[in-house]
Amino acid sequence: MHARFRSLLSAFVVVASCPALWAADPTPLVNSHVDIRIVDRPGESNRLGLVVLDTDTGTSYSAEEAILVAPTAARNEIPPGFEVFGEVGAPLWILPQSQDPALLYLGISAEELPQGTFSSRFAIELVRVDGPGDFFLWQFDTFSNLVMGMNSRDGISTNDVVRPLLGGHEHFNWGFNASGYYEVVVRVTNRRTNGTEVVTHASDEIPLRFGVQPYTIPMPAIAATLSRPAWTGGTLTCELTGTPNRAYPLETSEDLIRWTPAGTATPDNAGKAVVSLPAAAPGLFLRARTP
Repeated sequence: MHARFRSLLSAFVVVASCPALWAADPTPLVNSHVDIRIVDRPGESNRLGLVVLDTDTGTSYSAEEAILVAPTAARNEIPPGFEVFGEVGAPLWILPQSQDPALLYLGISAEELPQGTFSSRFAIELVRVDGPGDFFLWQFDTFSNLVMGMNSRDGISTNDVVRPLLGGHEHFNWGFNASGYYEVVVRVTNRRTNGTEVVTHASDEIPLRFGVQPYTIPMPAIAATLSRPAWTGGTLTCELTGTPNRAYPLETSEDLIRWTPAGTATPDNAGKAVVSLPAAAPGLFLRARTP
């Protein structure tokens, strides 16, 4: 086998395991005024991040420490003219843009960040949605027009992004078309000037946890391990070891920054699954995410 491809196969194993570190008992936030706040952490390799801030109590949580709850009171039915969310009459749970004391009042904040460090607009990009249904993020403008920010129902693309203003704070409608537990995975980016150089900063992928009642928080699966890689005729095969009967999302990348979904692998009762993917392009990396 060509020496360069041997090194790439080794790299598949190196980036194979992406475990999630969840709080065992996350704090449910049900009817508070809560902001998803962008934070700057100078000195860290990924200096941008998100925290969940309960503005009523002043309590700040990391993403894994809080679960944002849409209770049964948030359940609506899709009216005519709004088929972008699904069939007319189908359920849609909404955490609304306007405050309702019975529901979570959930905003996005870029406040308390240093002026002059970053460009005026951040980007919060939707990476993927892990859950039983689709996720929507939208606003109504001053003319009552629907302005969609994120919509996983029609596929996830570069159009699924909101751009908070530095120093700003705004509220959105957050919607789900099925009950259950969700992880809405996002990434935060911005640019800053370092002398004469413009540097782009991107956060790690950040899963925001939502519970649409009724929901059950699943027990975390063990971190996946990829091993025994082989390449034959443009196809990569390897073995995934993980929790039996749990689907592990697979992703590929050419630069270890941008990752593309590549299906799933579900270990059998012995905890093993065979992964087989096209791998004609040099420099392709593979990883398995812990569900």
